[in-house]
Amino acid sequence: MKPFILAALLLSTLCARAAVEKYSPNPVQSMPTPAPAKTNFGIRFEGATKFSESQLRAAIADQINAINKGGLTPASADDTAFFLGVFYHRNGYSQAEVKWEINGGLTLKIREGPLTHVTGVSFSGNTLSTSGTMAGYLLGATQERFPRAKGNLPFVEEDIQTGVDRIAALYQSEGYLHSVVKPAEIHYSPDKTGVALHVDIQEGIRYTFGKLNFSGDLVFYPEKELSDQLAPFSTKPYTQDGVTNMQRTVVYFYKTHGYFLAKVTAESNPDTAVKGVVPVNFQIESGNLFRFDGVNVTGLDRLHAGFLPKRFAKLKGKIYDPRKLNEEFEAMMRTGLFKKLTITPRALPTNEVALDMQVEEAKAKEVGFGLGYDTFEGAIAQLTLGDHDFFGTGRSLTSTFEYAQRFLRGEILYNDPWFLESDYALQAKLYALNQQNLGYSKDETGFRLELGRDLTKKLKGTVFLLVRQVSIQNGGIEVQDLGKTGYLANSIGATATLDERDSKINPAGGYIANLTADAASSVIGSSLDFLRATYRFSYYLPITKTKAEDGVEKVTSMVAFGARGGIIEPFQGQSTIPIDERFFNGGARTVRSFNELELGPKDSHHFPIGGETFTTLNIEYTFPLYGDLQGAVFADAGGIGSKVSQGVGDLRYALGGGIRYRLPIGPLRIDYGYNPDKKPDESVGAFHVTFGVAF
Repeated sequence: MKPFILAALLLSTLCARAAVEKYSPNPVQSMPTPAPAKTNFGIRFEGATKFSESQLRAAIADQINAINKGGLTPASADDTAFFLGVFYHRNGYSQAEVKWEINGGLTLKIREGPLTHVTGVSFSGNTLSTSGTMAGYLLGATQERFPRAKGNLPFVEEDIQTGVDRIAALYQSEGYLHSVVKPAEIHYSPDKTGVALHVDIQEGIRYTFGKLNFSGDLVFYPEKELSDQLAPFSTKPYTQDGVTNMQRTVVYFYKTHGYFLAKVTAESNPDTAVKGVVPVNFQIESGNLFRFDGVNVTGLDRLHAGFLPKRFAKLKGKIYDPRKLNEEFEAMMRTGLFKKLTITPRALPTNEVALDMQVEEAKAKEVGFGLGYDTFEGAIAQLTLGDHDFFGTGRSLTSTFEYAQRFLRGEILYNDPWFLESDYALQAKLYALNQQNLGYSKDETGFRLELGRDLTKKLKGTVFLLVRQVSIQNGGIEVQDLGKTGYLANSIGATATLDERDSKINPAGGYIANLTADAASSVIGSSLDFLRATYRFSYYLPITKTKAEDGVEKVTSMVAFGARGGIIEPFQGQSTIPIDERFFNGGARTVRSFNELELGPKDSHHFPIGGETFTTLNIEYTFPLYGDLQGAVFADAGGIGSKVSQGVGDLRYALGGGIRYRLPIGPLRIDYGYNPDKKPDESVGAFHVTFGVAF
């Protein structure tokens, strides 16, 4: 609403209040004015039946506080009665009246009247939308005030005025520049319990955009790319906002092509339109072509002075493009090194753009402690010590220690996202692990060296070297099923990942596909020789969405599909794969009718012995229950093949359901999977509690 309209409304409100004070009969007004008393005062409510005293006090809390500070006077009492009346009116009691009396304290005498509902809404003159759509605009403010109301909404007169304003704004946004939406006509039922509303609309002519004319320094005219960027605005009804948006689009288009100082003016006049068609004239001053220059940084504390110049060095000498600058900016913010990073492009006389950067570094040292639980591994405790700015280089060094009922693990991870100042990322991990499995335990130490690169924004490729020393201890499993109990497994491999998910932690849309292959050979010092490959594909399909208060859509129900599989095969004369290198199935993230690792071949003591192939298929439907609590139903299938020649083995199944609670670190999942084709040595189902997505 424009300022002068607000001023007029305020003035009319004050005048109405003054008229009430001057002409409304109230016996108390003839009493002598008591001296203000700056102490807590008593307050009584007479006639209140629809709301509790605590609700009424909350409604006039500001007025009560003002009286406690400034004293009780007729003016403050009248204010209090006025705002209590407003509270009743905003809750649908359109006939409510509140009078006041000062007698040692403040008495508010309330005549509530009936609760008034909107029983009918009608419109005349509208062709833009259906009456049902218009009613949504008219009653939208009341619907927001009473989101759980069933049946007819309460009548709130100020909300209806807001609705009329919304309808008027709708017409303006749809090109009806001279439309008139009249105030709502209010027709009460005889007993004041119902209201019929009628709104008369005079639409007038609808204006549309006509030809877009360009003049001046037309570097890119005609240009299909520019026309395509203007189309979302030029194909809509005419509005001044649309003209402004097109002007900004043309400026941005020139800037993304290196014309840093481009200026564009846009002119249009609806008064000269023919049959509502309004042409738009753009006057362009492109200026000179600019290229990126260097970087100037202030505010650094721990980071080396050359860190940011090196990160942005790839831009130097290239044609200025704010999109490329924004990509590098976002990459820097994702590192977590900066609490604040402000980049100000500055034109130089040499037709170059300098980047002035103001930096506020984030805390580099990290100490973290976490607790978790998994049905198979039990309670889990984790301690993390990290430095995300190792020796001021912007690289990170992190130590992690984990303890659970089944394992003890420690690792040191070094991460260099800009290996040798290139686009390659280097990771080096040194770790040690002691783990208790079903029928055996193991001690393992290892080293993994990984070099990866983002091939596109979503596709990443990686090559790696993995060195592991493994020692197996028998815990009851048949000896012939263990394979080698001490070995050095050195392998080299590669992985490719295409990640189109909307979130890596709580995905609600998109997909991820991953393929990994590696080979261990005596050529690189391994005591095992094998070829191994695994794949993963997960797809998340939103079914229903709701719009949050901030306007952002949120997925409320979803179907997820998952497929995973793997194969490992010995060569160079080796006939068996050690038990700890084999694949296992069953558990919270595979086939959920089995306990962890228990699907597939077993020895004579019923310990799982794994196999050389595995397959897992999943489908899951999640739906809302309350807030961040969700329900789920699922079906799983999977198998283990003892040898590659056996393929996927004997497929087993699961049908079940569970609940999910969305957390910032991922969902807490509680599932029960039922075994529909139970065999004599199998359980009827399995119960799982864990964190993270199932697949």
